[in-house]
Amino acid sequence: MKVAIPLLLFVTLLVAGRLCQSVPDGAEDDTEELFCSNPNEEPLECGPACGDRTCSNQRRNNVLCTRQCIPGCFCKGGYVRNSRNMCIPSFMCFTG
Repeated sequence: MKVAIPLLLFVTLLVAGRLCQSVPDGAEDDTEELFCSNPNEEPLECGPACGDRTCSNQRRNNVLCTRQCIPGCFCKGGYVRNSRNMCIPSFMCFTG
């Protein structure tokens, strides 16, 4: 079980990175802007290294996370990742 949680976090970050695409913003300084394809995600330059909360860990207070900034697409406030890696309202985790 101790191996499953870090593995789940790694897979979540890996999939989240693939869902995000870098799109040049047209500026001459070659900076890039993140584009998130899921409407319930937002691009962050400094997101949590441990990834998004999920349906399975949203109520846990002991989720360990390093103090690193990770750029990428993260669920908006009030949303968590479900088993299909989509950001959904947290209350929908326990319905249907």
